[in-house]
Amino acid sequence: MKKLLLLFVLIITSCQTTTKITEKEVMDSFDNFFDTVDNNLDQFGSIVTDDFFIYENSRRYSKDEFIEFVSGFDIIEIKRDFKDIVIDTDINSAHISLNQTGEFIVNTPDGKVKMNFNWLESAYLLKENNILKYKFYFSEAIENSTTKIED
Repeated sequence: MKKLLLLFVLIITSCQTTTKITEKEVMDSFDNFFDTVDNNLDQFGSIVTDDFFIYENSRRYSKDEFIEFVSGFDIIEIKRDFKDIVIDTDINSAHISLNQTGEFIVNTPDGKVKMNFNWLESAYLLKENNILKYKFYFSEAIENSTTKIED
């Protein structure tokens, strides 16, 4: 009887399907990441893991350091474009790599400037309580320029 019960449990557990994280789930999380960074930074902690860190500008930032860094800019306008997106997933994690271009109009002590960037980026996400959260983000500018805007 024990063998039959064990066999039954083994069959039931092996028949349960676990589904991979979909590319749509990753892209929804990705869109939410930048919406949060650009518009709702006080919610940043809800989309990242407790031990999240980002490597940007050749520097490692903790979650709090990154929030402080981003908060230091007086950004008036943001335009972002993402291309060459590659996504890999399994049942508990996802990886995304891409090329991002961005244009930012920023107030500075010397007046308004337009900042243009081209970044190579990569991120690792984990599923926590059925929600994809960012554990790591890598962003390295491969091109950038700053132009003063006449008022």
